[in-house]
Amino acid sequence: MHGYGVTSKTILIADDDPAIRHLLSLMLSSSGYDVLVAENGYQLIQLAQDEMPDLLLVDLMMPHLDGYEAIRQLRNDTRTAHIPMIILTAKSTPNDVVTGFESGADDFISKPFNSAELLARIKGHLRRAAQRPVHNPLTGLAGNILLTEEIRYRIRRDEPFALLYVDLNNFKAFNDTYGFARGDQVLRLVADVLLDAVTALRGERDFIGHIGGDDFAILTTPDRVDLLCGTIIDRFDTRVRQLYDAADLARGYLSGIDRHGVARRFPITSIAIGGVTNRTRSFEAAEEISRIAAEMKQFAKNFPGSAYAIDARAADAQLPAAERRGAHK
Repeated sequence: MHGYGVTSKTILIADDDPAIRHLLSLMLSSSGYDVLVAENGYQLIQLAQDEMPDLLLVDLMMPHLDGYEAIRQLRNDTRTAHIPMIILTAKSTPNDVVTGFESGADDFISKPFNSAELLARIKGHLRRAAQRPVHNPLTGLAGNILLTEEIRYRIRRDEPFALLYVDLNNFKAFNDTYGFARGDQVLRLVADVLLDAVTALRGERDFIGHIGGDDFAILTTPDRVDLLCGTIIDRFDTRVRQLYDAADLARGYLSGIDRHGVARRFPITSIAIGGVTNRTRSFEAAEEISRIAAEMKQFAKNFPGSAYAIDARAADAQLPAAERRGAHK
């Protein structure tokens, strides 16, 4: 998933024709975009949910799951509903166009396509997406734009601060089992827990952001990190259990299929927090500090249950190091 303020954009191509995938990949890469590719509708949905691209190019006629249904499912998922989706297909009758827009597509381009026109439309959709409301519509929290500006502001002031990157474990399994409506309840729960924890600890200058999907962030001060992370974990672990069916809660896991098609048991949804401070090093860009916070979040996800990990590297350190870790089961 993307960090804060990343300038390069990622485009996901979904087409079962390898020649088209190759042509589009070359064209987009040479224009400065990062490219992901999917060969069918199922891969499209998995990659979109896992990688959160900035725009989708979707062929209608694909095996396993066609473009219409893939777009419909992605529009119904709060993690991906905001992504611009362009249909790119040889099917261009009026009925095809209508069905495509009714499924949730933003645009429709027929094959064979004009490269200059396609690139222009991509730029237009990315520009409009960047101008959307600066608060997350589900939680009302500040979105990526305001969060990035706040990080840059604190870097310029050169005051002690910490960035906490908050993510959920096993959230996809929860969504797959209970549906997106109850999944939205989990996301609103995260927002409530973060707000409650900050308020309880009198963090008047703390800043909370909702980047998208199950990605959240907090800007606080280094001295508050341990207490804040512990409070968030305790409150989330207690309250999230109320959103599970009694039988699943008693069993302690959900049964589901992972991204590789393997049947698995997914533990109760937990929370992972990765953090970094400017206490042992200085930062010049929001991209740099957000990247390290994301690394520490991934480190925290290696532990069972809810956990947090705070970076303790000096500016010249090479190996990942967690200054402290809190884990709650």
